[in-house]
Amino acid sequence: MSRCHTLLMFALVAVLSVGTALGADDAKPKKKEAKAPQRGIFAQVMKLDLSAEQKEKVTAIQKEFGPKLAELTKAVGLTKEDREARMAAMKEAKEKGLKGKEMQEYVSAKAPLTDEQKAAQKAVAELNGKIREKLAGVLTDEQKEKLGLNKKKPGANKKKNKAE
Repeated sequence: MSRCHTLLMFALVAVLSVGTALGADDAKPKKKEAKAPQRGIFAQVMKLDLSAEQKEKVTAIQKEFGPKLAELTKAVGLTKEDREARMAAMKEAKEKGLKGKEMQEYVSAKAPLTDEQKAAQKAVAELNGKIREKLAGVLTDEQKEKLGLNKKKPGANKKKNKAE
């Protein structure tokens, strides 16, 4: 009898520990549910010394634009190999001293995009411009300077001159 009791006791302990282990797994956040890491401009902004109010505003901007930005970025459809080829081409262009439009043309020649990818990339750039505008309204001049948000866009003076 004592052997039966001992076996039953071990069986009960085993069942309870398996049940507890299964329950503990439910308490852990799933990888998919875990918060996605900050990327792009939002990661750069969060590295700044922000006030609590600024953090709230940046988070609101991220919630507003983040999903659309992710969708558009996905629409560009660059594979890992595509990104690596484009990064290598950019590095080569920088080594050759190319900048701006010359650099873009060099990268496009080395790692061309389809028309659909170009259109999606243009949409991403436009959305990034809107995001940067919103963020500029939240940040101090010093913070904007650190991010390079104070830089004028190429052609900004041309538009101004045409308006005059």
